[in-house]
Amino acid sequence: MAPLWYEYNDPQQALKGIVYPPNAVELRPFNTIACYRMTIGQSNNFRQHPISVSENSTETLILMLDTFAQQFGADLSFTKNDVLFDRSAYRIACGVANLGNVHLLVTNYIATAKFSVMINIDYDKSLAGLDDTIKDFLLNFSERIARKLNFSEEYLRICSVEKLPETPNMMIVHFGFTTPNRKDTEQIARDFQARARVGFGDDTVLQYVKPGEYTYSWVPMLSYLQLNANDFARKNNVDYRKSGLPESERHGGYPYYLPIGWYYHALKLDQKYSDGDVWFGSVNATGEWPVAFHGTHSSTVDGITQKGLVTSVVEADTASSKMMESTMNQPEIYLTTHCNGGAHPHYTKPFHLEIPDKKKNTFRIVFMCRAQPGKFTTHQVSTSTGHTWRFVDPDAVRPYGILIKDEDTLDKS
Repeated sequence: MAPLWYEYNDPQQALKGIVYPPNAVELRPFNTIACYRMTIGQSNNFRQHPISVSENSTETLILMLDTFAQQFGADLSFTKNDVLFDRSAYRIACGVANLGNVHLLVTNYIATAKFSVMINIDYDKSLAGLDDTIKDFLLNFSERIARKLNFSEEYLRICSVEKLPETPNMMIVHFGFTTPNRKDTEQIARDFQARARVGFGDDTVLQYVKPGEYTYSWVPMLSYLQLNANDFARKNNVDYRKSGLPESERHGGYPYYLPIGWYYHALKLDQKYSDGDVWFGSVNATGEWPVAFHGTHSSTVDGITQKGLVTSVVEADTASSKMMESTMNQPEIYLTTHCNGGAHPHYTKPFHLEIPDKKKNTFRIVFMCRAQPGKFTTHQVSTSTGHTWRFVDPDAVRPYGILIKDEDTLDKS
């Protein structure tokens, strides 16, 4: 169930008349690229126009993003409308990610309190085969819980409905609460537990919830990763595979360590945020934000915290120490100052791509970000090159490009 502001585009329109290549078995890559091509007016005849597979191909990048989204149970969704990158935590809390907040998925920064609740309704007699009836029940279920617990309905998401063959008069509704703030989510979850413990009385819908001691688990829950073809600023792409590049520059008053050996796909950022475009400049001017990197591995945070954070001598001043102490119990986001030896290989995940009549490729991607000065503390992780920056404010990190590399070309040393 998506929020009201989300624009859903039916993928079936893009699949009309689609021509798959011979010997195609796995159709998802072709269906995904057909949806993308429809937004830019290109053909879905893959016999005449094969999928472009290379590090500098936008189509390859989109397939990697599709695989990335699947890690979180989400689908890619394409729109011709502008996709704003502001209010990053709020948008993910509503189940819709975009290229401005994908880093929050990896860290599980916006987690869902997921419940599985017993409902005193016979699925086969009351709901089976009646799509409108199921939809109406779930909409009413969501609306009534939101009203009872006094929160916005867009923060409740239904996962699935499960019938119980051994108990025909019962079914299970799997759903979750998600807000931009984990403490608020936890409070809603506890309020629901308290109400469900004694039952919801004579409420016309919630009276069917079986009273009981319900527990919840923290899980990432996403519906869509929304893309607009114009989110990619191809004219600003950079090939860091070329020889003769410097190892570092300076952006935002900090060293910027170039991602040598990778291909950079730039994101279109103008008019995406309300505070102008100085922050993603590249001349080390006042107002620029420094560059850092974020991997794609779902256990990034666990990996960093298990290796242990050591406050760096680079920034071990009173202000950063106080910031560290005051935010110890808040969700965290970690970036690395280096791509090679930092975000990669420790926090990247291989994404496999197999297209008929082409060799099987394995790619890795890294999100290239800008970090708001004064909003992070600096640390050392013994297994990583450079430093790790720790954030608690999701709006202090802004992806501005995506790096991609074919694993066949990775440095094995």
